Amino acid sequence: MRRKKLFTIARHEFHGITATRTFIIITILGPFLILAVSVIPSLLSSRMDNLQEGSVIGVVGSNPEVSAVLQAAFSDKGVIIEEGSSLEEMKERLLEEKNMQGILEIPENMLEAETFYYYSKTGTDVVISETIKSVLGNYTVSQRMSSAGFEPEEIKQLSSVPDMTVKKLSKSGDEEESQGIFSIMITAISFILLLYMSILLYGQMIGRSIVIEKTSKTVEILLSSARPHEIMFGKIFGIGAAGLLQYLIWISTGLLIVLFLGPQFDISLPASLNAVSLGFLLLFFLMAFSLYAGAYAALGSAAEDEQNLGQLAWPLIMFLVFPMVMMSPIVMNPDSVFSVILSYFPLTSPMVMFTRVLVNMPAVWELLLCFLILIISIILMIYGAARIFRVGILLTGNRHTFREIIKWMRYQ
Repeated sequence: MRRKKLFTIARHEFHGITATRTFIIITILGPFLILAVSVIPSLLSSRMDNLQEGSVIGVVGSNPEVSAVLQAAFSDKGVIIEEGSSLEEMKERLLEEKNMQGILEIPENMLEAETFYYYSKTGTDVVISETIKSVLGNYTVSQRMSSAGFEPEEIKQLSSVPDMTVKKLSKSGDEEESQGIFSIMITAISFILLLYMSILLYGQMIGRSIVIEKTSKTVEILLSSARPHEIMFGKIFGIGAAGLLQYLIWISTGLLIVLFLGPQFDISLPASLNAVSLGFLLLFFLMAFSLYAGAYAALGSAAEDEQNLGQLAWPLIMFLVFPMVMMSPIVMNPDSVFSVILSYFPLTSPMVMFTRVLVNMPAVWELLLCFLILIISIILMIYGAARIFRVGILLTGNRHTFREIIKWMRYQ
């Protein structure tokens, strides 16, 4: 009988969420996000070197030979090199003309110069500045060597810079070409953002549902036919089932893209987007949801209204936001002490450990330890939430501090 009541509450919460337009719209938009994660990183990586056709770079203090070398370097990018007599005149053009990308200032004796100056509107046009740096560096070195008496062939041989291909070595010893930091970062951020939004959305749904029923006195009617823990678990299971359904639809779409659409339409997919990573995405969502759902259920029962719930829940949101803020150091060094600690701390481990899975699969024992800590934390969180829920669900009229809420766990 009790189990029937629990499933009745769960079914009510499940239908209440899945029948809304918001749920349907988000479920439909999810696959497009997965498609964007699949295609956009490789698309942007392949096109980030392409500049707008007819873009102009002004050069001041140059000579025809240097300008010719620069023009040759930018010819395949559609950029035009224009010499100018005055730096001030070029600065005015840079501020007024949309097609003007920047200005390169070359010192009078460039072979002895230690620094060249490049002016731009944004300061972020890395492709142009790095190309100029490489071209001028090779030119000045070759000219210095020529002045020292080296022959042109010797200069070419001595100044040639070898290319470098970054290869990723897997745990099994297999070699594969690295996806590149840009592609990995975009993919990791997109997946972590998906986790963050869904955990926050469904966690707040639980907290808000409890607050609404508490303030409207509906919970008193529910308590006349069901126990507090049945109400709490019914809400968690019902809302969790809605989230699980949504993720299953998203992951099925992702698998369709990985296994069929990608090869069929020759779409270059990130190596981190595969069946294994999508499986881990579902697993970490379930664990993160269970952990945060218990916390939100406890806070919802203790909150006086929705505003008070937001105030009580800000520490949870901070733990959700922190991994996204620290995404860059985690992706660049997934095995650092900082990343490892965050991947074991329960409130951050679902997102940080999932990021490590995307970048470089951790050892099996690390994953098992992470799951063990999460499972223990979920059990403790739900146990504590149940004790807080039975006390706080009927308390109205006052706002409670964290110290008072924790004391409720000791009540018999």
